[in-house]
Order: sequence, then C-alpha cells, then structure tokens
Amino acid sequence: MKTRQHRPGMGAAFVISVLSLIMFMNFSTTSSAQKAGASNEFYPGDAVRISVIELDRSPDRKTIDINGDYTISTMGQILLPIIGNVKVVGYDRIGLAKYLIELFSPYLREPYISTTPLIRVTLMGAFNKPGAYRISPESSLWQLVEMADGPKEDCDLNSIRVERGGKVVIKNLLSQFERGYSLQDIGIKSGDQIFSQTRSSFGFRDIMNYTYFIMTGVSLYFSIKNYSK
Repeated sequence: MKTRQHRPGMGAAFVISVLSLIMFMNFSTTSSAQKAGASNEFYPGDAVRISVIELDRSPDRKTIDINGDYTISTMGQILLPIIGNVKVVGYDRIGLAKYLIELFSPYLREPYISTTPLIRVTLMGAFNKPGAYRISPESSLWQLVEMADGPKEDCDLNSIRVERGGKVVIKNLLSQFERGYSLQDIGIKSGDQIFSQTRSSFGFRDIMNYTYFIMTGVSLYFSIKNYSK
C-alpha cells in the first residue's frame, strides 16, 4: 500500500513566499540603515564645504554660486541657494555630492560637485587669534594653527594639549607639529579644545636686573654696617 505524501497547497505556498519576502525586506532595510550610519561623515554643529565646477559653462549664461562652507543645523540640514534646506546627516561625502548634483542639475550644466566635512576645533591660550574654527580633519595641525594667525612669540609649544569634555586627552603636540600629521591621525575630534601656555619671560636681562638689585642690597648692607661701627 502506497503512502500519500502531504504537500502544501497553493495557499500555504503563497503565505510562505510572502513571509520570506517580508523577512528579506526587513533584513535589507536593516543592512541599509547600518551602512548609512557607518558611512555618515556629517554631524550637527559641524559644517560642509561645497566646491562646484561647471564642465559645460557658457560665458553668456548666468549661473548660481553655491561654493562655500555651510553650517549644519541641529536638524542635520544646511541652507543652500534656490534649493533651501537640505538634509546632509546620514550621507558620506560621495553620496552627498551625488545628491547635490541631482538637486542642482536644472540650474547647472554638467556640474562636478565635491563635498568635504569640516569639524569644530577651538584654539585657546597663546595664539594670535584664539577662537573656534571649522577645518577639514585631513588638514594638519599647522594648518589649524595658521587659521589663528599662528602661535604668539611667547607660546610654549611643549605646553600645547588637547582637552575633551574638560579632560586632557592628548599631551605634548610638538612632535605632531614636526611630523605634519593630520588632525584625524592625531586623534582630534569635533568639539575638542586645544590649549597653549606662554613660556616664562625670565631671560638674561631679568637675570642682570636681579643681580644688580642683589648687589646693590649687599653693598648697602655693608655700608650701613660699617657706618654703625
């Protein structure tokens, strides 16, 4: 006697197919979200540097200029000419450039757009122009200091340190100056503060003045002592 094998009907097969499709879609969405988070290069409070070249620009045709640095709002957006607010958080630099090309293609002829993330770093202490600056993480420490018109004459380069959240995270940056490492290689992050102190102004002239003062005091002491005899 032959046993009859049970096979799922058309309805059951359809249900299984739908469930498999849903699971696949959820997995794909999760993977995409993880990739987007991993590739994000732009954060609120930082900035985006946009550079545009029109490959087919006509000299008699008016065009818009969107070159410049744009601060990223707390909503993760930048304000661009004509287009308005554009969300940049969640993109890497290549993905954002492609997105901007799509947005500005009606206004620019064959645009080539590049985007660069800029981090926030504050210079404090013995710099000619201390303050907060936005700079590419690929820039060197020298380039950052040059934005503040360099260190003061009495700046002690050995004292330069990096603080994050009130704690010192990197000490003695002099070697990083000499090697020309990028801010990213050094470990400087957005929001960090770089402090420098002035070196002691006690020099040769001060030594001579103090020596003269001491010798005068000693001479006066012996003069008084001899006079009292």
